[in-house]
Amino acid sequence: MTNEEQAALDAVMNYLGSYSQRNIEGCMSAIAASRPIMLFGTNDNEVFKTSDEIRSAFKRDFQNMTNIRWGERRNIHVEAFPTLASVLIELPVSYQSEGKEVETLFRYALTLTKESEQWKICSGMASVPFVAGTYSFPK
Repeated sequence: MTNEEQAALDAVMNYLGSYSQRNIEGCMSAIAASRPIMLFGTNDNEVFKTSDEIRSAFKRDFQNMTNIRWGERRNIHVEAFPTLASVLIELPVSYQSEGKEVETLFRYALTLTKESEQWKICSGMASVPFVAGTYSFPK
């Protein structure tokens, strides 16, 4: 991995670390401010195009989730160019919600841009894959 690829991956891991700590400002510091942004969450209504929308989503998440823990990362792909990088990463997550322990797998596809020599997330999506062999979708 090149230095730039490692720096892009580090930026994503710092973002995920802030998320697990329920640190809204830490999460927001990972989001680009110099260009349009678009993030897709795991719910069908989670399409975020402004910092205010993203901040509100973090607040909702952190009101409903505690003890967020990321597992060992796997299936990582990173590409980095002078001002644009792509990070694909898969990792398990566990957290508590409504008194229950939840464990699932998250996949992120993130595009990062350079701002003041720092990688910042400008677009991306999170997904929670279905169990193999499951192909039905609710109507």
